[in-house]
Amino acid sequence: MKTIRKVSIPVVAALAGAVVAGMLTGGSATATEGGDSAADRFAIREVIDRSQMYVDLKDTRAFANLFTKDGHYESPFNPGSDGRAEIEAAFDQAIETGFTKGLRHMTGPEKIDVNGSTATATSWYWIARTETQHSVYSTGTFTDKFRKVNGKWEIENRVQTIDAPTPTR
Repeated sequence: MKTIRKVSIPVVAALAGAVVAGMLTGGSATATEGGDSAADRFAIREVIDRSQMYVDLKDTRAFANLFTKDGHYESPFNPGSDGRAEIEAAFDQAIETGFTKGLRHMTGPEKIDVNGSTATATSWYWIARTETQHSVYSTGTFTDKFRKVNGKWEIENRVQTIDAPTPTR
């Protein structure tokens, strides 16, 4: 138990420090100015996490609102949706066909680079089956471009890929 405390206390302190630093400089954890700050990276990570949670919660509007008004999303299941309305409609269709049924979506690790009011992120994701035999269903990568709009980080462009299965010998 001591090992867990030694590891988790510095992590919690660092995250709390990032939030407090943003507040003390007149901003918040989601709205810092300038270059690459811990608060910006934390806020972007929150958007990445929420995107996966909204898929599992089947909250299509919240998912689409993570994107800029002119945002773009493409995946092996969606050749490309432009704007929040198209992104929401594509996600609605996936739910209606049962495509997301019995799955849990997760991301991490991620690499985030912030440059002023724009950022890029590459993150790995994995999808687990939750209804039948628990197993990993799929893995892949998100390649995201972010833009800060009115102090809030939003996805400007997301490209999702799926890892090719490794052939068995």
